[in-house]
Amino acid sequence: MAAPTTHSAAQVTQPDAGSAVVTALRAIGERLDALEPAALADEPDAVHQLRTHVRRLRNVLAAYAPLFDASVARAVRQTYEEFGKELGTVRDIEVRVQVAERELREASEASEASEASEASEASEVALNATDVAPDGIEAVRARLIDAELEAHRLAHARFAARQRMPRAAARRVELAVFLAAPPLTPLAAEPATGVLGDLVEREARRALRRATRVTPSADREQLHGVRKAGRRLRYAAEALTEEPVALFDERVLALATAGEQLHDLLGDHRDEVLFAEQVRRSAAHAVHDRESVDALARLAEAAERRAVDRLGRLDEVVHDLRRAEEEWASR
Repeated sequence: MAAPTTHSAAQVTQPDAGSAVVTALRAIGERLDALEPAALADEPDAVHQLRTHVRRLRNVLAAYAPLFDASVARAVRQTYEEFGKELGTVRDIEVRVQVAERELREASEASEASEASEASEASEVALNATDVAPDGIEAVRARLIDAELEAHRLAHARFAARQRMPRAAARRVELAVFLAAPPLTPLAAEPATGVLGDLVEREARRALRRATRVTPSADREQLHGVRKAGRRLRYAAEALTEEPVALFDERVLALATAGEQLHDLLGDHRDEVLFAEQVRRSAAHAVHDRESVDALARLAEAAERRAVDRLGRLDEVVHDLRRAEEEWASR
């Protein structure tokens, strides 16, 4: 007797393109509903997670836009773009605090290592972190962290108040209506693997095209555009490789990983640049208050060096993206 033939999930259940993407979008919608109460309560990492899923929703809608009525899908994306900005106001402060805490922690460790020993190991620690005196660290903490924590408290209170307004309820209804009766185009009725495979490939080419155009003189907007392209590629690929929709194999996972690496690298670069700018603004205020700015200057210079270093790794990330795109295109 011949052995039974095994089939992949994609072979056994081949949905149409529209059904596959709507299923993925509904899963995102469920996560939004689950995360919003936690974000309103300011639970740890909840604002970050909610903002991430808002972005995931918008990027999946953008990547698979040909499957939906353009005007309706655009309206949902715009509504959630505004929600994302509201979340971003709070989240950006959280990021500034996290970066500052990390830098001060490393600076404190470097200072302690330098005081404990002049051995080569301690010197190496000092070379890789900003060596700031303990009294300087406390003064910097007051400016870069304590003040930001108060700003975060106020920003979150305003965010929570806005979510009690009618506009927030209308946003939730708009998405629920879209997901309950999605405005599909004729393309959505085509088999999923062919249509969605081509759309993923389009996103990969888009991200690669933008990334390869980056030069050492690229401005912030250009880098941000590349970062967003990497993010869209990641979310578009993950939507088709994670439950409840798992249509493709590890080649699409490779695209998702490459998009994530591009997004994270440029995100880290952006965080360092913004942190350096924040520190220099704080230094200007310190000068006005007749305070020492030595520790702040050291932190800003170190952040600027790290930003340059991160951007120097872009070629390696682009190489991985190109390889993943070529492997998928040759499927």
